[in-house]
Amino acid sequence: MNIKVDQTNLKKLLGVPDRQLTIPPYQRPYAWESEQIDELWHDITDTLDSSHFMGSVVLCSPDEQRPEVIDGQQRLTSIVLLLALIRDQYQALKPELVGRVQMFLENSYAAPDMRFKFRSGNSNLRVFTDFVLHAPDSPSRRNWASVAELDSHELNRNRNLIDNRERLAGYLTKHLELAHNPVQELECLEHKIMTGLQFVVIDVPDIANAFIIFETLNDRGLALSAGDLLKNHLLAAAAKVNESVETLAEDWDTIINNLEGGDITRFLRHYLLTSYAKVQKDDVFTLFKKELTSHGIKKLIKDLKQMSRFYGQFVKPELVSNAGVREVYQNLNTLRATMCYSALLAASPVLKADQLRDFARLCEVLTFRYSTICSKDSKELERVYHNAAKALATRGEEGLNDAIQTLQAASPTSEEFRIAFQHQTMGRHYIVNYIFRGLENYLEPEEKTLQNTQRVHIEHIMPQTLSSEWRDELGDDLEQHELYVNRWGNLTLLGGKLNISASNRVFKEKIDLYKGSKIKLTRKLPKHAAWGIKQIEQRQKALAKVADYVWKLH
Repeated sequence: MNIKVDQTNLKKLLGVPDRQLTIPPYQRPYAWESEQIDELWHDITDTLDSSHFMGSVVLCSPDEQRPEVIDGQQRLTSIVLLLALIRDQYQALKPELVGRVQMFLENSYAAPDMRFKFRSGNSNLRVFTDFVLHAPDSPSRRNWASVAELDSHELNRNRNLIDNRERLAGYLTKHLELAHNPVQELECLEHKIMTGLQFVVIDVPDIANAFIIFETLNDRGLALSAGDLLKNHLLAAAAKVNESVETLAEDWDTIINNLEGGDITRFLRHYLLTSYAKVQKDDVFTLFKKELTSHGIKKLIKDLKQMSRFYGQFVKPELVSNAGVREVYQNLNTLRATMCYSALLAASPVLKADQLRDFARLCEVLTFRYSTICSKDSKELERVYHNAAKALATRGEEGLNDAIQTLQAASPTSEEFRIAFQHQTMGRHYIVNYIFRGLENYLEPEEKTLQNTQRVHIEHIMPQTLSSEWRDELGDDLEQHELYVNRWGNLTLLGGKLNISASNRVFKEKIDLYKGSKIKLTRKLPKHAAWGIKQIEQRQKALAKVADYVWKLH
């Protein structure tokens, strides 16, 4: 493999006559967030008197006049953005220096498609060229204020670019306001950017070799995710068999969009768990290379596109058209229950809506009983979901009964569940809200008062802070207050205003408030003449019995 490795700076990178650094069409759009921009600005301004290493840039140069930037797009785009802002400041403060910067942004007398020394990706090309790269006095340069007039689609694609340009402009303006000599400070920044930022450029002759570099960098601990590596490996494989790299890159972007913000590596791991019994995060890339070899590019990408749509529905249940399935997915979201996604991925393409709803409900119930209440071994539960997924993935709808039996067999017994439930304490609010909503909707199936719990608050019947009256009422049990105050038997739900009114009143004074609640669980509390440790234990035991029925794998 003929690889060139050089240490260089931006002056040398952009100083080659009639050369254009090109972001290839399969690269994702510019995506740096404000955090990375802040870090870049401080890296530059905090080291003005010394050099600063910016990392590696991987170039692929089958055409030496148009080397493709395989790795380094985000850094180079951001740095060029800042350099163009410095040039624009020169236009206002010392116009004769504009050309010094512009000569590193523009190829004089070049053909239109080679005019600029840095060509952004297609998604950002028009905005980056028209609003950034053109010289300030060029008739083709568009006024920055008019960027807001772009159509919504182009605005969305360029949101990070627009926001980061404005963020850098703000930093630069404040920096110059504090400077004794703004022009001298601009020249200092320009010099630092052009000569003080150091890069290692790795230049390879073809795309397949370029992606091998990605794997090498990852082996050495640089921050490339399994998703990045998989994409690059797929593109390299496509290049070797003369598949369209551009089409494959578009398909990959579709997969990312289908996930609705879900983590690509987590999706890939759950996808693999439909086939493999054990998949650690670090195994994802290796196993996908194996899948690619077994199934080929086209089949694998087709499957990923389909599965990513289903996964996006787990992330955003509102996308699900079937009301029953949507409700269960919302419950899974509330529980933060992701371990069952492997089984749901396998089920989604082969089951009818009602079957999928019931199967998803089994996953919800098993996760709640097994993990949330009984705190059993999560690795074993993942194996259970893999076995269910495998039955559905290999046999389709015919494997449903085996998948159901697999889940049912793993469920804790009623005795295990009730004992564990009786000793639970508050923990995370979303768990308490989920439990009490489930119990309430079982007790009031027609009303379903608690379709969501956003408008209600968790009420401690025996309050967290005891008044003197409460201390008197507890008597000899006072020392057990801390042990029982957060027990589920001591919790209920109240509307916001009622919750404030109840506060830390003694139990007899709370009874009228509880009677006025729309929540049946709360309205049942006044049957108690008093409230203390005994009543908390009794109520939690009764709730455990109801919960065992509500969350039962029928």
